[in-house]
Amino acid sequence: MHLHSLYRQLLLPICNSFGPLPPFKSTSCKMQTQPKHDEMFENIEYASGEKAGDIEETVSIIQERERKNTLSRAISRKLDIHLMPLLCVLFVLSYLDRGNIGNAKTAGAQADLGLSSVQWSWVLLSFYITYTCFEWLVLCWKIFPAHIYVSCLCIGWGAAAMCSGAVHNLGGMIATRVLVGFFEAGFGAGVPYFMSMAYKRSELGVRLAVLLGTSPIANCIAGAMAYGISHIKSDIESWRWILIIGQYSLAPKQRSKLTLTTEGIPTVLIAPVVYFYLMDNVATAKFLTEDERTFAVERLQTIDTTAKSKLSKVQIWAGISDYKSYCHALIHFCCNYSFACLSNFLPTIVQGLGYTSIRAQGLTAPPYLGAFICCVFAAFASNKFGQRGPMTAAFATLGAIGYGLLASQKDTNVRYAAIWFASCGVFPALALNMTWMLNNQAGDTKKGTVMSMLAIFGQCSSFVASTIFPVEDKPYYVKGTAVGCGLTGLIVPISLFLHFKLKAENKRRDALSATANAPEGHRIDVTALGDAHQGFRYFT
Repeated sequence: MHLHSLYRQLLLPICNSFGPLPPFKSTSCKMQTQPKHDEMFENIEYASGEKAGDIEETVSIIQERERKNTLSRAISRKLDIHLMPLLCVLFVLSYLDRGNIGNAKTAGAQADLGLSSVQWSWVLLSFYITYTCFEWLVLCWKIFPAHIYVSCLCIGWGAAAMCSGAVHNLGGMIATRVLVGFFEAGFGAGVPYFMSMAYKRSELGVRLAVLLGTSPIANCIAGAMAYGISHIKSDIESWRWILIIGQYSLAPKQRSKLTLTTEGIPTVLIAPVVYFYLMDNVATAKFLTEDERTFAVERLQTIDTTAKSKLSKVQIWAGISDYKSYCHALIHFCCNYSFACLSNFLPTIVQGLGYTSIRAQGLTAPPYLGAFICCVFAAFASNKFGQRGPMTAAFATLGAIGYGLLASQKDTNVRYAAIWFASCGVFPALALNMTWMLNNQAGDTKKGTVMSMLAIFGQCSSFVASTIFPVEDKPYYVKGTAVGCGLTGLIVPISLFLHFKLKAENKRRDALSATANAPEGHRIDVTALGDAHQGFRYFT
Protein backbone atom coordinates (compact mmCIF):
# COMPACT_ATOMS: atom_id res chain seq x y z
CA MET A 1 0.00 0.00 0.00
CA HIS A 2 1.35 3.45 -0.90
CA LEU A 3 2.24 5.80 1.93
CA HIS A 4 -0.24 8.40 0.62
CA SER A 5 -3.10 5.90 0.81
CA LEU A 6 -1.94 4.70 4.21
CA TYR A 7 -2.12 8.21 5.60
CA ARG A 8 -5.52 8.97 4.09
CA GLN A 9 -7.14 5.73 5.26
CA LEU A 10 -5.63 5.35 8.72
CA LEU A 11 -3.90 8.42 10.09
CA LEU A 12 -5.92 11.28 8.57
CA PRO A 13 -9.26 10.29 10.22
CA ILE A 14 -7.52 9.94 13.57
CA CYS A 15 -5.79 13.31 13.21
CA ASN A 16 -9.05 15.02 12.19
CA SER A 17 -10.80 13.68 15.27
CA PHE A 18 -8.34 15.68 17.41
CA GLY A 19 -8.71 18.86 15.40
CA PRO A 20 -6.20 20.63 13.19
CA LEU A 21 -2.65 19.21 13.21
CA PRO A 22 -0.16 21.67 14.78
CA PRO A 23 2.70 22.75 12.54
CA PHE A 24 6.03 20.95 12.74
CA LYS A 25 8.79 22.93 14.38
CA SER A 26 12.26 23.29 12.86
CA THR A 27 14.29 20.31 13.92
CA SER A 28 17.51 18.69 12.84
CA CYS A 29 18.23 15.07 13.64
CA LYS A 30 21.36 13.61 15.09
CA MET A 31 23.49 11.64 12.71
CA GLN A 32 23.39 8.10 14.00
CA THR A 33 26.64 6.69 15.30
CA GLN A 34 25.92 3.67 13.16
CA PRO A 35 23.58 4.26 10.22
CA LYS A 36 20.45 2.13 10.02
CA HIS A 37 19.13 0.87 6.75
CA ASP A 38 15.82 0.66 4.91
CA GLU A 39 13.68 2.20 7.64
CA MET A 40 10.69 3.97 6.13
CA PHE A 41 10.59 6.98 8.38
CA GLU A 42 14.23 7.53 9.39
CA ASN A 43 16.23 10.60 8.55
CA ILE A 44 13.30 12.80 7.47
CA GLU A 45 15.16 15.99 6.68
CA TYR A 46 13.66 19.41 7.28
CA ALA A 47 15.29 22.64 6.15
CA SER A 48 15.85 25.30 8.79
CA GLY A 49 12.60 27.10 9.50
CA GLU A 50 10.57 24.71 7.36
CA LYS A 51 7.04 23.96 8.56
CA ALA A 52 4.63 21.34 7.32
CA GLY A 53 1.23 22.96 7.66
CA ASP A 54 -0.80 19.86 6.96
CA ILE A 55 -0.60 16.15 6.48
CA GLU A 56 -0.32 16.50 2.69
CA GLU A 57 2.99 18.30 2.98
CA THR A 58 4.24 15.69 5.40
CA VAL A 59 3.31 12.97 2.93
CA SER A 60 5.17 14.76 0.13
CA ILE A 61 8.28 14.99 2.32
CA ILE A 62 8.13 11.28 3.10
CA GLN A 63 7.55 10.46 -0.56
CA GLU A 64 10.61 12.49 -1.53
CA ARG A 65 12.64 10.61 1.05
CA GLU A 66 11.32 7.32 -0.29
CA ARG A 67 12.26 8.40 -3.82
CA LYS A 68 15.81 9.16 -2.70
CA ASN A 69 16.09 5.84 -0.90
CA THR A 70 14.93 4.05 -4.03
CA LEU A 71 17.41 6.00 -6.14
CA SER A 72 20.20 5.23 -3.70
CA ARG A 73 19.46 1.52 -3.84
CA ALA A 74 19.46 1.66 -7.64
CA ILE A 75 22.87 3.34 -7.62
CA SER A 76 24.29 0.74 -5.25
CA ARG A 77 22.88 -2.06 -7.38
CA LYS A 78 24.43 -0.63 -10.55
CA LEU A 79 27.78 -0.18 -8.82
CA ASP A 80 27.60 -3.80 -7.67
CA ILE A 81 26.92 -4.95 -11.22
CA HIS A 82 29.30 -2.73 -13.18
CA LEU A 83 32.14 -2.01 -10.75
CA MET A 84 32.54 -4.83 -8.23
CA PRO A 85 33.02 -7.77 -10.66
CA LEU A 86 35.81 -6.00 -12.52
CA LEU A 87 37.61 -4.95 -9.34
CA CYS A 88 37.30 -8.45 -7.89
CA VAL A 89 38.72 -10.06 -11.05
CA LEU A 90 41.66 -7.65 -10.99
CA PHE A 91 42.21 -8.34 -7.29
CA VAL A 92 42.26 -12.10 -7.91
CA LEU A 93 44.72 -11.70 -10.77
CA SER A 94 47.01 -9.54 -8.65
CA TYR A 95 47.08 -12.12 -5.86
CA LEU A 96 47.63 -14.98 -8.29
CA ASP A 97 50.56 -13.14 -9.86
CA ARG A 98 52.20 -12.49 -6.49
CA GLY A 99 51.06 -15.53 -4.48
CA ASN A 100 52.08 -18.47 -6.65
CA ILE A 101 55.63 -18.11 -5.35
CA GLY A 102 54.66 -20.09 -2.22
CA ASN A 103 53.25 -22.96 -4.26
CA ALA A 104 56.29 -22.85 -6.55
CA LYS A 105 58.57 -23.29 -3.55
CA THR A 106 56.61 -26.31 -2.34
CA ALA A 107 56.89 -27.81 -5.82
CA GLY A 108 60.68 -27.52 -5.74
CA ALA A 109 61.62 -24.07 -7.07
CA GLN A 110 64.09 -23.33 -4.28
CA ALA A 111 65.89 -26.65 -4.68
CA ASP A 112 65.95 -26.57 -8.51
CA LEU A 113 67.39 -23.06 -8.57
CA GLY A 114 69.94 -24.06 -5.92
CA LEU A 115 68.93 -21.34 -3.49
CA SER A 116 69.57 -21.38 0.25
CA SER A 117 66.96 -20.31 2.79
CA VAL A 118 68.58 -16.86 2.98
CA GLN A 119 68.56 -16.49 -0.81
CA TRP A 120 64.92 -17.57 -1.02
CA SER A 121 64.09 -15.02 1.65
CA TRP A 122 65.56 -12.36 -0.61
CA VAL A 123 63.30 -13.54 -3.43
CA LEU A 124 60.32 -12.87 -1.19
CA LEU A 125 61.75 -9.69 0.31
CA SER A 126 62.47 -8.20 -3.11
CA PHE A 127 58.73 -8.08 -3.77
CA TYR A 128 57.76 -6.73 -0.35
CA ILE A 129 60.49 -4.07 -0.23
CA THR A 130 59.48 -2.72 -3.63
CA TYR A 131 55.77 -3.01 -2.82
CA THR A 132 56.22 -1.14 0.45
CA CYS A 133 58.37 1.65 -0.98
CA PHE A 134 55.82 2.48 -3.66
CA GLU A 135 52.51 2.08 -1.84
CA TRP A 136 52.20 5.85 -1.66
CA LEU A 137 51.10 5.52 -5.30
CA VAL A 138 47.60 4.99 -3.87
CA LEU A 139 47.28 8.79 -4.10
CA CYS A 140 47.55 8.48 -7.89
CA TRP A 141 43.97 7.19 -7.86
CA LYS A 142 42.92 10.73 -6.93
CA ILE A 143 45.23 12.49 -9.41
CA PHE A 144 44.87 10.39 -12.60
CA PRO A 145 41.77 9.02 -14.37
CA ALA A 146 41.23 5.54 -12.97
CA HIS A 147 40.62 3.82 -16.30
CA ILE A 148 43.98 5.00 -17.69
CA TYR A 149 46.00 4.49 -14.52
CA VAL A 150 44.75 0.97 -13.75
CA SER A 151 45.02 -0.27 -17.33
CA CYS A 152 48.69 0.79 -17.38
CA LEU A 153 49.30 -1.03 -14.09
CA CYS A 154 47.70 -4.19 -15.51
CA ILE A 155 50.01 -4.20 -18.52
CA GLY A 156 53.01 -3.56 -16.28
CA TRP A 157 52.55 -6.27 -13.67
CA GLY A 158 51.14 -8.73 -16.21
CA ALA A 159 54.22 -8.38 -18.43
CA ALA A 160 56.50 -8.81 -15.41
CA ALA A 161 54.63 -11.94 -14.34
CA MET A 162 54.93 -13.34 -17.87
CA CYS A 163 58.71 -13.36 -17.47
CA SER A 164 58.81 -15.25 -14.18
CA GLY A 165 58.76 -18.70 -15.75
CA ALA A 166 61.91 -18.11 -17.78
CA VAL A 167 64.28 -17.45 -14.88
CA HIS A 168 67.19 -19.75 -14.06
CA ASN A 169 68.97 -18.00 -11.22
CA LEU A 170 68.57 -15.79 -8.19
CA GLY A 171 69.04 -12.54 -10.11
CA GLY A 172 66.33 -13.33 -12.63
CA MET A 173 63.82 -14.31 -9.97
CA ILE A 174 64.48 -11.17 -7.92
CA ALA A 175 64.21 -8.93 -11.01
CA THR A 176 60.76 -10.25 -11.92
CA ARG A 177 59.54 -9.98 -8.32
CA VAL A 178 60.71 -6.35 -8.10
CA LEU A 179 58.78 -5.42 -11.24
CA VAL A 180 55.62 -7.19 -10.05
CA GLY A 181 55.94 -5.41 -6.69
CA PHE A 182 56.33 -1.98 -8.30
CA PHE A 183 53.24 -2.20 -10.48
CA GLU A 184 51.04 -3.94 -7.92
CA ALA A 185 51.93 -1.37 -5.25
CA GLY A 186 49.84 1.23 -7.04
CA PHE A 187 46.88 -1.11 -7.33
CA GLY A 188 46.29 -3.17 -4.18
CA ALA A 189 45.79 -0.47 -1.56
CA GLY A 190 44.21 1.89 -4.09
CA VAL A 191 41.17 -0.26 -4.78
CA PRO A 192 39.61 0.06 -1.28
CA TYR A 193 40.35 3.79 -1.43
CA PHE A 194 38.64 4.02 -4.82
CA MET A 195 35.60 2.11 -3.54
CA SER A 196 35.27 4.45 -0.53
CA MET A 197 34.67 7.31 -2.97
CA ALA A 198 31.83 5.44 -4.69
CA TYR A 199 29.91 3.71 -1.86
CA LYS A 200 28.28 5.18 1.24
CA ARG A 201 30.00 4.48 4.54
CA SER A 202 27.22 2.11 5.54
CA GLU A 203 27.56 0.20 2.24
CA LEU A 204 31.34 -0.09 2.13
CA GLY A 205 31.83 -2.84 4.71
CA VAL A 206 30.20 -5.72 2.85
CA ARG A 207 31.62 -4.70 -0.53
CA LEU A 208 35.13 -4.34 0.84
CA ALA A 209 34.83 -7.69 2.60
CA VAL A 210 33.87 -9.31 -0.69
CA LEU A 211 36.80 -7.61 -2.43
CA LEU A 212 39.40 -8.48 0.22
CA GLY A 213 37.80 -11.90 0.54
CA THR A 214 38.88 -12.61 -3.01
CA SER A 215 42.47 -12.79 -1.77
CA PRO A 216 41.86 -16.10 0.05
CA ILE A 217 39.79 -17.16 -2.95
CA ALA A 218 42.80 -16.38 -5.15
CA ASN A 219 45.00 -18.46 -2.86
CA CYS A 220 42.34 -21.17 -2.95
CA ILE A 221 42.43 -21.12 -6.75
CA ALA A 222 46.23 -21.07 -6.72
CA GLY A 223 46.34 -24.06 -4.37
CA ALA A 224 43.85 -26.04 -6.43
CA MET A 225 45.65 -25.18 -9.66
CA ALA A 226 49.02 -26.05 -8.17
CA TYR A 227 47.63 -29.41 -7.03
CA GLY A 228 46.49 -30.23 -10.56
CA ILE A 229 49.53 -28.77 -12.31
CA SER A 230 51.88 -30.73 -10.06
CA HIS A 231 50.56 -33.90 -11.70
CA ILE A 232 51.76 -32.80 -15.14
CA LYS A 233 54.50 -35.06 -16.48
CA SER A 234 56.99 -33.30 -18.74
CA ASP A 235 60.64 -32.36 -19.12
CA ILE A 236 59.94 -29.07 -17.32
CA GLU A 237 60.06 -28.91 -13.53
CA SER A 238 56.63 -28.94 -11.87
CA TRP A 239 57.27 -25.62 -10.09
CA ARG A 240 57.77 -23.98 -13.48
CA TRP A 241 54.40 -25.33 -14.59
CA ILE A 242 52.85 -23.58 -11.59
CA LEU A 243 54.26 -20.31 -12.90
CA ILE A 244 54.11 -21.42 -16.55
CA ILE A 245 50.70 -22.59 -17.66
CA GLY A 246 51.34 -22.28 -21.41
CA GLN A 247 54.35 -22.40 -23.66
CA TYR A 248 55.38 -22.02 -27.26
CA SER A 249 55.59 -25.22 -29.22
CA LEU A 250 59.36 -25.40 -29.37
CA ALA A 251 62.01 -28.07 -29.07
CA PRO A 252 62.55 -29.26 -25.51
CA LYS A 253 65.90 -27.52 -25.24
CA GLN A 254 64.37 -24.20 -26.26
CA ARG A 255 61.35 -24.38 -23.99
CA SER A 256 63.14 -23.51 -20.80
CA LYS A 257 64.40 -20.26 -22.32
CA LEU A 258 61.34 -19.09 -24.20
CA THR A 259 58.47 -20.17 -22.02
CA LEU A 260 55.75 -17.62 -21.20
CA THR A 261 53.54 -17.53 -18.17
CA THR A 262 49.83 -17.26 -18.74
CA GLU A 263 49.42 -16.09 -15.18
CA GLY A 264 50.45 -12.70 -16.59
CA ILE A 265 48.66 -13.04 -19.91
CA PRO A 266 45.11 -12.70 -18.48
CA THR A 267 46.18 -9.52 -16.69
CA VAL A 268 47.53 -8.02 -19.90
CA LEU A 269 44.43 -9.10 -21.84
CA ILE A 270 42.08 -7.49 -19.33
CA ALA A 271 43.82 -4.11 -19.61
CA PRO A 272 41.68 -2.99 -22.61
CA VAL A 273 38.54 -4.00 -20.72
CA VAL A 274 39.67 -1.83 -17.80
CA TYR A 275 40.41 1.09 -20.12
CA PHE A 276 36.96 1.10 -21.72
CA TYR A 277 34.81 -0.16 -18.84
CA LEU A 278 36.22 1.12 -15.52
CA MET A 279 34.63 4.37 -14.34
CA ASP A 280 36.79 7.27 -13.12
CA ASN A 281 34.28 8.34 -10.44
CA VAL A 282 30.55 8.24 -9.78
CA ALA A 283 30.07 11.72 -11.24
CA THR A 284 31.13 10.51 -14.70
CA ALA A 285 29.99 6.86 -14.61
CA LYS A 286 28.45 5.99 -17.97
CA PHE A 287 26.22 3.26 -16.55
CA LEU A 288 24.37 5.77 -14.34
CA THR A 289 21.68 8.14 -15.57
CA GLU A 290 22.14 11.89 -15.20
CA ASP A 291 19.92 11.99 -12.10
CA GLU A 292 21.74 9.01 -10.61
CA ARG A 293 25.16 10.59 -11.20
CA THR A 294 24.05 13.76 -9.42
CA PHE A 295 22.57 11.92 -6.46
CA ALA A 296 25.51 9.46 -6.33
CA VAL A 297 27.72 12.38 -5.33
CA GLU A 298 25.17 13.89 -2.93
CA ARG A 299 24.55 10.65 -1.03
CA LEU A 300 28.17 10.26 0.06
CA GLN A 301 27.44 12.54 3.05
CA THR A 302 30.72 14.49 3.01
CA ILE A 303 31.78 17.32 0.73
CA ASP A 304 35.44 17.81 -0.23
CA THR A 305 35.95 20.86 -2.43
CA THR A 306 39.61 20.04 -3.17
CA ALA A 307 40.16 19.82 -6.93
CA LYS A 308 40.00 16.27 -8.31
CA SER A 309 43.57 16.29 -9.63
CA LYS A 310 45.11 18.01 -6.59
CA LEU A 311 46.06 17.03 -3.04
CA SER A 312 45.24 19.05 0.08
CA LYS A 313 48.30 19.79 2.26
CA VAL A 314 46.02 20.37 5.24
CA GLN A 315 44.46 16.94 4.87
CA ILE A 316 47.86 15.28 4.37
CA TRP A 317 49.06 16.70 7.68
CA ALA A 318 45.76 15.79 9.36
CA GLY A 319 46.25 12.18 8.30
CA ILE A 320 49.85 12.07 9.52
CA SER A 321 49.00 13.63 12.91
CA ASP A 322 45.87 11.54 13.62
CA TYR A 323 46.33 8.89 16.33
CA LYS A 324 43.73 6.69 14.63
CA SER A 325 46.05 6.37 11.63
CA TYR A 326 48.69 4.69 13.77
CA CYS A 327 46.22 2.43 15.57
CA HIS A 328 44.89 1.10 12.28
CA ALA A 329 48.41 0.85 10.84
CA LEU A 330 49.55 -1.21 13.83
CA ILE A 331 46.54 -3.51 13.50
CA HIS A 332 47.32 -3.88 9.80
CA PHE A 333 50.98 -4.63 10.64
CA CYS A 334 49.88 -7.51 12.86
CA CYS A 335 47.28 -8.77 10.37
CA ASN A 336 49.65 -8.53 7.44
CA TYR A 337 52.31 -10.65 9.13
CA SER A 338 49.84 -13.48 9.58
CA PHE A 339 48.42 -12.87 6.10
CA ALA A 340 51.87 -12.99 4.46
CA CYS A 341 52.76 -16.15 6.39
CA LEU A 342 49.66 -17.87 5.08
CA SER A 343 50.22 -16.68 1.51
CA ASN A 344 53.89 -17.61 1.32
CA PHE A 345 54.23 -20.59 3.64
CA LEU A 346 50.87 -22.29 4.11
CA PRO A 347 51.71 -25.00 1.52
CA THR A 348 55.03 -25.52 3.32
CA ILE A 349 53.29 -25.75 6.71
CA VAL A 350 50.74 -28.25 5.35
CA GLN A 351 53.54 -30.29 3.81
CA GLY A 352 55.18 -30.33 7.23
CA LEU A 353 52.12 -32.19 8.54
CA GLY A 354 53.41 -35.22 6.68
CA TYR A 355 51.62 -34.86 3.35
CA THR A 356 53.31 -35.04 -0.02
CA SER A 357 54.03 -31.83 -1.89
CA ILE A 358 51.19 -32.51 -4.34
CA ARG A 359 48.61 -33.23 -1.64
CA ALA A 360 49.78 -30.25 0.40
CA GLN A 361 48.89 -27.98 -2.53
CA GLY A 362 45.31 -29.30 -2.52
CA LEU A 363 44.83 -29.10 1.25
CA THR A 364 45.56 -25.35 1.28
CA ALA A 365 42.43 -24.55 -0.76
CA PRO A 366 39.61 -25.35 1.76
CA PRO A 367 40.86 -23.05 4.57
CA TYR A 368 41.02 -20.17 2.12
CA LEU A 369 37.44 -20.78 1.04
CA GLY A 370 36.38 -20.79 4.68
CA ALA A 371 38.25 -17.52 5.19
CA PHE A 372 36.28 -15.88 2.37
CA ILE A 373 32.96 -16.98 3.90
CA CYS A 374 34.06 -15.59 7.26
CA CYS A 375 35.03 -12.25 5.66
CA VAL A 376 31.55 -11.80 4.25
CA PHE A 377 29.91 -12.92 7.50
CA ALA A 378 32.06 -10.51 9.52
CA ALA A 379 31.04 -7.58 7.31
CA PHE A 380 27.32 -8.34 7.63
CA ALA A 381 27.59 -8.91 11.38
CA SER A 382 29.58 -5.73 12.03
CA ASN A 383 27.02 -3.72 10.05
CA LYS A 384 24.07 -5.34 11.80
CA PHE A 385 25.41 -4.81 15.32
CA GLY A 386 27.26 -1.59 14.47
CA GLN A 387 30.46 -2.82 16.07
CA ARG A 388 33.68 -2.80 14.04
CA GLY A 389 36.10 -2.98 16.99
CA PRO A 390 34.64 -5.91 18.94
CA MET A 391 34.20 -7.93 15.72
CA THR A 392 37.83 -7.29 14.78
CA ALA A 393 38.92 -8.38 18.25
CA ALA A 394 36.79 -11.53 18.09
CA PHE A 395 38.23 -12.72 14.79
CA ALA A 396 41.76 -11.78 15.87
CA THR A 397 41.26 -13.99 18.92
CA LEU A 398 40.31 -16.88 16.64
CA GLY A 399 43.42 -16.29 14.53
CA ALA A 400 45.66 -16.12 17.61
CA ILE A 401 44.26 -19.43 18.83
CA GLY A 402 45.06 -20.96 15.45
CA TYR A 403 48.65 -19.78 15.47
CA GLY A 404 49.02 -20.79 19.11
CA LEU A 405 47.96 -24.33 18.29
CA LEU A 406 50.37 -24.44 15.34
CA ALA A 407 53.20 -23.37 17.64
CA SER A 408 52.41 -25.80 20.46
CA GLN A 409 50.74 -28.89 18.98
CA LYS A 410 52.24 -31.75 16.95
CA ASP A 411 49.14 -33.80 16.21
CA THR A 412 48.38 -33.67 12.47
CA ASN A 413 44.61 -33.25 12.82
CA VAL A 414 44.95 -30.52 15.45
CA ARG A 415 47.47 -28.62 13.33
CA TYR A 416 45.29 -28.75 10.24
CA ALA A 417 42.33 -27.50 12.30
CA ALA A 418 44.60 -24.74 13.59
CA ILE A 419 45.27 -23.68 9.99
CA TRP A 420 41.50 -23.24 9.60
CA PHE A 421 41.36 -21.10 12.75
CA ALA A 422 44.28 -18.95 11.60
CA SER A 423 42.87 -18.43 8.10
CA CYS A 424 39.30 -17.75 9.24
CA GLY A 425 40.51 -15.32 11.90
CA VAL A 426 43.21 -13.32 10.14
CA PHE A 427 41.46 -12.52 6.86
CA PRO A 428 38.23 -11.12 8.42
CA ALA A 429 40.26 -9.07 10.93
CA LEU A 430 42.30 -7.55 8.10
CA ALA A 431 39.18 -6.74 6.05
CA LEU A 432 37.33 -5.24 9.03
CA ASN A 433 40.27 -3.05 10.01
CA MET A 434 40.64 -1.59 6.53
CA THR A 435 36.88 -0.94 6.27
CA TRP A 436 36.87 0.63 9.72
CA MET A 437 39.72 2.97 8.81
CA LEU A 438 38.09 4.11 5.56
CA ASN A 439 34.74 4.64 7.33
CA ASN A 440 36.33 7.05 9.81
CA GLN A 441 38.43 9.24 7.51
CA ALA A 442 36.81 12.31 5.97
CA GLY A 443 38.38 14.08 2.99
CA ASP A 444 39.70 12.35 -0.12
CA THR A 445 43.31 13.42 0.40
CA LYS A 446 43.32 12.48 4.08
CA LYS A 447 41.74 9.15 3.27
CA GLY A 448 44.41 8.45 0.65
CA THR A 449 47.19 9.57 3.01
CA VAL A 450 46.06 7.32 5.84
CA MET A 451 45.54 4.45 3.41
CA SER A 452 49.15 4.89 2.24
CA MET A 453 50.39 4.96 5.85
CA LEU A 454 48.42 1.84 6.70
CA ALA A 455 49.69 0.00 3.63
CA ILE A 456 53.34 1.04 4.00
CA PHE A 457 53.65 0.42 7.74
CA GLY A 458 51.54 -2.72 7.59
CA GLN A 459 53.56 -4.16 4.74
CA CYS A 460 56.75 -3.92 6.79
CA SER A 461 55.66 -7.01 8.73
CA SER A 462 55.98 -8.96 5.50
CA PHE A 463 59.74 -8.51 5.77
CA VAL A 464 59.67 -10.49 9.00
CA ALA A 465 57.25 -13.05 7.58
CA SER A 466 59.55 -13.67 4.61
CA THR A 467 62.50 -14.72 6.79
CA ILE A 468 60.99 -16.44 9.80
CA PHE A 469 60.04 -19.76 8.19
CA PRO A 470 63.45 -21.20 7.21
CA VAL A 471 63.71 -24.78 5.98
CA GLU A 472 65.75 -25.62 9.07
CA ASP A 473 62.67 -25.05 11.29
CA LYS A 474 60.49 -27.66 9.63
CA PRO A 475 58.26 -29.50 10.24
CA TYR A 476 56.68 -27.40 13.04
CA TYR A 477 58.04 -23.88 12.38
CA VAL A 478 57.57 -23.00 16.04
CA LYS A 479 59.29 -19.62 15.84
CA GLY A 480 57.25 -18.30 12.90
CA THR A 481 53.91 -19.52 14.22
CA ALA A 482 54.62 -18.29 17.77
CA VAL A 483 55.32 -14.79 16.44
CA GLY A 484 52.07 -15.05 14.48
CA CYS A 485 50.22 -15.92 17.68
CA GLY A 486 51.67 -12.93 19.53
CA LEU A 487 51.07 -10.37 16.79
CA THR A 488 47.54 -11.59 16.03
CA GLY A 489 46.74 -11.48 19.74
CA LEU A 490 48.01 -7.89 19.92
CA ILE A 491 45.18 -6.85 17.61
CA VAL A 492 42.63 -7.54 20.36
CA PRO A 493 43.58 -4.80 22.88
CA ILE A 494 44.32 -2.25 20.13
CA SER A 495 40.94 -2.70 18.43
CA LEU A 496 39.07 -2.61 21.74
CA PHE A 497 40.93 0.55 22.81
CA LEU A 498 40.02 2.23 19.53
CA HIS A 499 36.41 1.08 19.85
CA PHE A 500 35.91 2.62 23.29
CA LYS A 501 37.89 5.75 22.42
CA LEU A 502 35.75 6.48 19.34
CA LYS A 503 32.57 5.65 21.23
CA ALA A 504 33.51 8.20 23.89
CA GLU A 505 34.31 10.79 21.21
CA ASN A 506 30.88 10.33 19.64
CA LYS A 507 29.24 10.87 23.01
CA ARG A 508 31.36 13.97 23.63
CA ARG A 509 30.29 15.49 20.31
CA ASP A 510 26.66 14.69 21.06
CA ALA A 511 26.95 16.44 24.41
CA LEU A 512 28.65 19.53 22.96
CA SER A 513 26.10 19.96 20.20
CA ALA A 514 23.48 22.54 21.12
CA THR A 515 21.23 21.05 18.49
CA ALA A 516 21.17 17.61 17.00
CA ASN A 517 23.36 16.94 13.99
CA ALA A 518 22.18 16.26 10.49
CA PRO A 519 21.25 12.74 9.44
CA GLU A 520 23.39 10.53 7.27
CA GLY A 521 21.78 11.88 4.12
CA HIS A 522 22.90 15.41 4.99
CA ARG A 523 26.23 16.48 3.50
CA ILE A 524 29.03 17.82 5.69
CA ASP A 525 31.85 19.96 4.27
CA VAL A 526 35.02 18.25 5.50
CA THR A 527 37.49 20.10 3.26
CA ALA A 528 39.11 21.97 6.15
CA LEU A 529 38.27 20.00 9.31
CA GLY A 530 37.95 16.44 7.98
CA ASP A 531 36.51 13.98 10.48
CA ALA A 532 37.17 16.55 13.24
CA HIS A 533 33.97 18.28 12.05
CA GLN A 534 31.43 18.27 14.89
CA GLY A 535 28.80 16.86 12.53
CA PHE A 536 30.87 13.75 11.78
CA ARG A 537 30.27 10.56 13.75
CA TYR A 538 32.67 7.63 13.88
CA PHE A 539 31.99 3.97 13.28
CA THR A 540 33.00 2.12 16.42
